[in-house]
Amino acid sequence: MRAAALAAALAAALFLPGRALGLGAFLVALLVALALERTGALGRRAILYGFPALALVAMCALRDAGWVIALDLTAAWGLATLAVSGPRVVALAAPLLRLREAPSVAPAPPAGAAPAVRGALLGSLVVLPFGVLFWTADAAFAQTAQALPLPSAASLPGRVAAFGLVLAAALGLALAARRPLAARRIVVPRPLGILEWAIPLALLDGLFASFVAVQFTVFFGGHDHVLETAGLTYAEYARQGFWQLLAASGLTLGIVAAAAEIARPARGSHRRLRDALLGLLCLLTLVVLASAVRRLLLYEEAFGLTRSRLAAEAAALWLGGFFALVIAAGLSAGARRRFAPAASVGSALALLAFSLANPDGLIAERNVDRWRDSGRLDVRYLQELSADAAPAIAALPPALEHAALEPLAERLAGGDPWSSFNVARHRARGIVARSRH
Repeated sequence: MRAAALAAALAAALFLPGRALGLGAFLVALLVALALERTGALGRRAILYGFPALALVAMCALRDAGWVIALDLTAAWGLATLAVSGPRVVALAAPLLRLREAPSVAPAPPAGAAPAVRGALLGSLVVLPFGVLFWTADAAFAQTAQALPLPSAASLPGRVAAFGLVLAAALGLALAARRPLAARRIVVPRPLGILEWAIPLALLDGLFASFVAVQFTVFFGGHDHVLETAGLTYAEYARQGFWQLLAASGLTLGIVAAAAEIARPARGSHRRLRDALLGLLCLLTLVVLASAVRRLLLYEEAFGLTRSRLAAEAAALWLGGFFALVIAAGLSAGARRRFAPAASVGSALALLAFSLANPDGLIAERNVDRWRDSGRLDVRYLQELSADAAPAIAALPPALEHAALEPLAERLAGGDPWSSFNVARHRARGIVARSRH
């Protein structure tokens, strides 16, 4: 375990700082996974959560969009904590809390090591000034020294930080796997009575039902009288309220979770009433999410697709899938027990599918299609996209293609070492080379 964790930290220090993420990031993740495997404490959770986590880190070698990679790496870390501690809230803090036990796994220094360490430190102090003098005195010696595979002084802080962070992450995960934290259940002092939870849920269902009725009238019924009454154009109505609807859907998840904790009726008829009210609330929330997505699609038709709009659309679809899981979990006791693992793995697979779909490429493709239909194109926005968008941009006429790819060509001109190999950047370099001939 110690050797694999140290190897992961060294690989991170060598391959990650000052370079674009690529194959080296996946190698570091594999070494961290090896450190966890060496603990011998992982079971089926390692397969359930570990493989999706590694697949998300592998996106570093496939995709170039930084915002997508940031989402993937964040989710991969979350899955790693679930792999060592199970699908519990405490799992996210387990590696950090277990780091205080790191000295217990440190190897004991060999006998007589102290004089050797002191000698190495004194030797460094003696050699350093002479090395600087020789470096500045002779150009041939300086050139020979520069050829040595030594890190530059400017990169040392980043390499030290990468080494420390990855070593702490690997050791924290390994220690949490060997001795998981005990879960603490939230204790409710007094469960609410039927009137105390049934009336609020029924009122909330009524409010959602009235809102959904208006949405059917406006978006699905084809009537314009509500728009005329509100005094808004269709584009303004489509743009207005998307984030509020998304926030309302997210708050509904909190209501459902709270109701499951504080409304625990003993009688079967009361439990069925609670589940019916919560199930109706979830179904109505799905319609609210459909309305939010519909608004966003209408706005995209008018003004084009951007990263923020695509991310918002994906978030709404993810919330819809989450509510579908909540509804399914309410249908049987067995589904309820499997809800947390299903939600965690399902979310990871959804993010993996989102990354594989190539978001930046999809944005560029939609904007190119819009240009074909309307003749309008925001070249400046295309210039902000990553190498993932290069194949779609290549469909433009030569002049527009060259203008849209020029910043990307400058960024990719230096090449990448093997540790930063990335499929999207490799393919984009070929596209840029062809566009210049």
